[in-house]
Amino acid sequence: MSKFLPKGFLLVLLFSLFGILYALLNKPQKGNVYSNLTLDGKVIKTVYNRALVLTSNNTLFWVYLNRYQPRVFVGDTILVEGRAKGFKIFARHLEVKRNFFQRLRVKLHLFLKRRFLKTATTKGSKKVGSALIFGENFFSKKEKKLISRLGIYHILVISGMHYALFLTFFLWIPLRWKLRYYLALVFFLFFTFLVLFPSAPAYRAFVSVALFLLAAIVERPYNSLKAWLIALGVWSFIYPYWVFSIGFWLSYLASLALIIYYGRNKTPEEDFIKNFFSKFLGLEAALAVGLVIYPLLTTFLDYISLGSFLYGVLFTFLAQLYILVSTFNLLTLWSFDIPSRVQDFLGNLFVELIYKLPKEGITVEVGKTPLWEAVLLSLLGLGILLLPLKGWKKISLLAGALSLEIILLKVF
Repeated sequence: MSKFLPKGFLLVLLFSLFGILYALLNKPQKGNVYSNLTLDGKVIKTVYNRALVLTSNNTLFWVYLNRYQPRVFVGDTILVEGRAKGFKIFARHLEVKRNFFQRLRVKLHLFLKRRFLKTATTKGSKKVGSALIFGENFFSKKEKKLISRLGIYHILVISGMHYALFLTFFLWIPLRWKLRYYLALVFFLFFTFLVLFPSAPAYRAFVSVALFLLAAIVERPYNSLKAWLIALGVWSFIYPYWVFSIGFWLSYLASLALIIYYGRNKTPEEDFIKNFFSKFLGLEAALAVGLVIYPLLTTFLDYISLGSFLYGVLFTFLAQLYILVSTFNLLTLWSFDIPSRVQDFLGNLFVELIYKLPKEGITVEVGKTPLWEAVLLSLLGLGILLLPLKGWKKISLLAGALSLEIILLKVF
């Protein structure tokens, strides 16, 4: 095997490809019914008062709920009766079914959420905490638009950066005999599967961090590229419908760009803060990720935000502080006043900056990009990241390539 490919790479690659193939063969279909309808299915996504439901015959429906009906969570099985219009169902009767694991997850999630909400003093602080701690997006449409225009939406989605900071917190604990690795692994299992509900970015990051910790425990080499492929294969088999989400691919391609950027034998989760402050305050990584994911973003957005370069360092640093403080608060159930107040202050500051920072002139209108063109440009971006350059030479190349990419997106 070549020096580039790690041992066992082909086997893991085949596994991930089989996972993608399995997902493609099980592509869900959009419902198209115009009548009264009764169905049961699994909730795979929630947005405000809507739940995206996958039925047993692999059909998708958006179920619209009213305020008097039970709250549903991702992972619930629901029985719904209502009026169907295309692939929308306006529920008149709703019954929620949960297995033991889902009941436990919902109870723990709600218990911790109530503890957090008691310490949050404003709606903005509650929304930031819900996003950064619990993976829930309660921002209004106006706020989502502001966040998107600022180019910081990814910071508010629990993914690799958040898991990296959680891991950094545990790596700072002065414990011997690998106890901190075991402690971190238990925390990640608890947090990922009992605090969060299924999410492609979070579950991908969990596999990366868990394999890193297991490698440290058994004293075996860790390879982030293999971990990436394992995560891709595992979750494609378990949640095949994720493969048809653009968010799934944005998460995985951003992660792949960072793997190439940091090196295949070193994970970004290994020492995130050190890498952030030693690599031009994250500028090089932001360029690398932007080069790969900007084309895909323009398949559903008609603009590119340069705010990730102007404000990314500020919001990333704020998110880092927030997550480190909230990790302590989560582990102590928000029992200490000062850390809880600090977390609340940071959350309010986050929201204040979202509203106050200038947003004019930081976006480039490019129009919608065809998917095939976006995929081609993303692959070219990954190829550029493989070039063996370092320091300012690499930054200059990335900046030039990204500028050319934006011009191509705007012109064509």
